[in-house]
Amino acid sequence: MNENKNKKRPTLRDVAKLAGVSPSTVSHVLNKTRPVLPETEKKVLEAIRAISYRKNPIASALKAQELRVVGFIVSQLHNVFWLRIIRSIEFHLSQQGYHLFLGCSYGEPGRELELIETMYRSGVEGIIVATTIRCLDEQNLAPAVREDLLRFLAERVVFIDTVPADGNFDFVGVNNEEASYRLTNMLIENGHTELGMISGEPTMLTACERASGFWRAVRERGLQVKEEHIFLGKGMGKKVGVEGAKKLLSLKDPPKAIFLTSGNITVGFLEVAREMGIRIPQDISIVGFDDIEWTPVVEPFLTCAVQPAWDMGEEAVNLLIEKLRDSKPKRAPREIRLKCELLVRSSIAPNGQKGGKN
Repeated sequence: MNENKNKKRPTLRDVAKLAGVSPSTVSHVLNKTRPVLPETEKKVLEAIRAISYRKNPIASALKAQELRVVGFIVSQLHNVFWLRIIRSIEFHLSQQGYHLFLGCSYGEPGRELELIETMYRSGVEGIIVATTIRCLDEQNLAPAVREDLLRFLAERVVFIDTVPADGNFDFVGVNNEEASYRLTNMLIENGHTELGMISGEPTMLTACERASGFWRAVRERGLQVKEEHIFLGKGMGKKVGVEGAKKLLSLKDPPKAIFLTSGNITVGFLEVAREMGIRIPQDISIVGFDDIEWTPVVEPFLTCAVQPAWDMGEEAVNLLIEKLRDSKPKRAPREIRLKCELLVRSSIAPNGQKGGKN
């Protein structure tokens, strides 16, 4: 039973291989699009019966352009921010007469490239990609493959949230640096000078931009930040928040205010702080990114920058549809940056005081 469950569905290529003919010949037999020799047709039909091949009606409709489909490759599915973007993209695509083909890379660049190829071969008209690829050069692609990929990305793809550093592509994101700058200044304006930050690797665009905003605020105020008060982990997930919290909160002289650069990092940080009996904001003030569902109802009420997920999805869809309909395929790539809203709650206490702002 388990063997059948794991068995791959037979493909048209499998039929062609068994019958000793080309895939196009199998297609002609199935679709009656061109006369085929009787003995050849017999071989194809016998191969079809032997491996129980059945046509995929969705794939057939895609190739016949009876369905208008756009792909979306997301890096994770458990993050509320991405679920909001998925809902937005699906809604706005439906308004334009398109269906959504969703794939998840789970943060793996190799899987992301496979999904791009799969969607392309399936006949989707274009793809929106939340990329995990920092640089295409890091993927060790053959020159011809890289050239084909770059051409497809330029003509049929819009990136959302982040974008590979070594290319000029259409992109929809937020003003990460400005939002981070404002959040850090809120800590400083409350009298905090012993600052810390927990973030992802600076090679990631999002992490780099948010760290840049933090450091700009620090420089403008003439502050010094201790090296041990900065934690840079791999990625922007909960694990980074857990590891960063354990390191910073265990210091003999921990920072009094910390900038957390993602919602998942905040979740991990708060779990560790609670386990260690550290109170927010009585013991340490924090600010972060993303208005996760629990932030306004579970203490501490997080002061955070809210990314306009719905608007990001809408802009990505509009940009892609415009790109697909553009009669000038070699137009200059566009970058759209949306503003984050700052929600001021009670995770900051003025330095030396024991309460936060409601």
